[in-house]
Amino acid sequence: MKTIKPFRSLVDRVWPRMHHARSSDHQLLRQIRKRAAEIEGCSESKLIEHSEQLRSRVQDQELSVLSRDAVVESFSLTTEALRRTTGKVYYDCQLLGGLVLATGAIAEMQTGEGKTVTCGLPAVLYGFTGKGVHVATTNAYLAERDHEELKPVFDALGLTAGFIQSDQETADKQNAYMQDITYGTGYEFGFDFLRDQLALRNRPKLPLGTRFLSRLRGMDGRSVELLQRPLSFAIIDEADSVLIDEAATPLILSGTGGATIPDPVVYNEAIRVADMLDDPNGYEVDWVKKSIKLTDDGWKLIHEHLLPDVQSRLQRPWSQYIEQSLRAKIMLNRDIDYVVSDNEIVIVDPNTGRLHDERKWRSGLHQAIEARENVPLTQERDIEARITRQRYFAFYHQVSGMTGTALGNEAEMMEFYGLPIVKIERNKPSGRVPVASRYFGDAESKYVAIVEDAIKRSRGGQPVLVGTRTITQSRRIAELLKLQSQPHVVLNGTQDDDEASIIGEAGKSGSITIATNMAGRGTDIKLDDNARSAGGLHVIVAEHHDSPRVDRQLIGRSARQSDPGSCQFFVSAEDELITRFDESLGDTIKKTAVDGVGECRQTFDSQIEDLQTRIEKIGFNARRKMVVHDKWMETVQESIAKLA
Repeated sequence: MKTIKPFRSLVDRVWPRMHHARSSDHQLLRQIRKRAAEIEGCSESKLIEHSEQLRSRVQDQELSVLSRDAVVESFSLTTEALRRTTGKVYYDCQLLGGLVLATGAIAEMQTGEGKTVTCGLPAVLYGFTGKGVHVATTNAYLAERDHEELKPVFDALGLTAGFIQSDQETADKQNAYMQDITYGTGYEFGFDFLRDQLALRNRPKLPLGTRFLSRLRGMDGRSVELLQRPLSFAIIDEADSVLIDEAATPLILSGTGGATIPDPVVYNEAIRVADMLDDPNGYEVDWVKKSIKLTDDGWKLIHEHLLPDVQSRLQRPWSQYIEQSLRAKIMLNRDIDYVVSDNEIVIVDPNTGRLHDERKWRSGLHQAIEARENVPLTQERDIEARITRQRYFAFYHQVSGMTGTALGNEAEMMEFYGLPIVKIERNKPSGRVPVASRYFGDAESKYVAIVEDAIKRSRGGQPVLVGTRTITQSRRIAELLKLQSQPHVVLNGTQDDDEASIIGEAGKSGSITIATNMAGRGTDIKLDDNARSAGGLHVIVAEHHDSPRVDRQLIGRSARQSDPGSCQFFVSAEDELITRFDESLGDTIKKTAVDGVGECRQTFDSQIEDLQTRIEKIGFNARRKMVVHDKWMETVQESIAKLA
């Protein structure tokens, strides 16, 4: 039986590189097209009959799921089901992407190439195994949207599909996991895995012999209700975001059972004493590790000012209160890292710009911010279970993913996940026109120039999307547009369902939309005729992100499917990328800025590129250390369990 070969070899592990579709894949495309044409005229019942026959052959192991016969039949059935239910026809690039996903690899498909429907191809194929397929996305809205879009396709083939979300009842979530295909966010799949592990760990111990007797009777005396079935297949949309950006922090399941109740007196006193310290005499700041450490002089000073009545109320070392108070003051900023909503601190996801009211910073940091913002202190949470995403996804039998920005991450995808990357060529050439970057000595001059450029393009009929790094930036640009009486829309991650409708309107002629870099990701921006004739969507990047991948994701919003479009970067010496990681570059930019205008006469593109490369390497090494630490912790826990 001929099977599809995965994109893996010894060379991949020694020297990870970008692959391309093979000649054998194009041969498969022709077979799929031919078979799809043969079943085009069959009835609905006959289509389901073909589907059930394939399901039986796969589950009876008559056919391997990756045999050429199974893949051709499954892909042709999905092709016909998509045509009947949506009127869409798979492009060659989408079929190629589906083949790459089927073999357990990352398909690099550019923004706007139809990754949602591409995902349906491997989802149906592995859905026939009956073992369950998890389709993971970056946010709940996209998971629900993609589930609703493809559910008619699955129904037409007799496959079941479900959708999980964080506020579901246990029975509803269990039912969703029992479907052939289940949609949800990557982190929710991970948290449910941790919940099941906790349930297994906490199941009651039985008297000696009871479990053996239960098994003789066909029962498991220690059985517990779990959410998930054994992990089999995972397909990850926006794979770079889920597997790299979000993987910088582990999945942590927290609870308040044994957590301490914060004392406002202690946190307020920590603010008073922390504000007495000077940098670098009292403390040292590490922006790379995002940590603050007291110096010997600082440690001595804070204990000299520790009042006896406060000392008696401490629940952790006094120095930790001070360091967390300093982090809250120096490293975390309102409307950038968090917002104050309904008298509560709500975390802003640094990767997506979205709000996460269910997340809390640990070790007293969240309470330190609450104290500085003068809002009621919430109860601290203790860690009940944790796992890195790298280790979590290793529990699946097979993982695959899609993204438009995988280039440059071949080594990390291979080292942590064993996933090669395959580049899928566009269905149509890109018509995007890059405009030379502009540099400024200060942020305000940059904002003024952005507004001037956006208004000029808008009046010429071109729609403009301004991508900002923070909520603060989006608000400042909006203020300047308002002063010019210029109509605009702001999208800063506080919306969810509304996000798609707002970003979907960004292609209207003359519109100006301000959005945090990741807001609206996954939503198509359609141009009207006037917008297309005016040059298409113009994307203004208000500030470089630490990773060039995020920059590419943003400019990828324009010029989809051969539409016209353009993009331009605006940079200032006061940008976070520069002030935190290369102050000397900032000084150079300031010196070259023209007095009275604030704009530089030269560009610094190569310096920015080098800086982003350095930061990505730092992040890669940090994630590598985290994985090593996680493995070490697992080994220690297993050793302790054996001793016990």
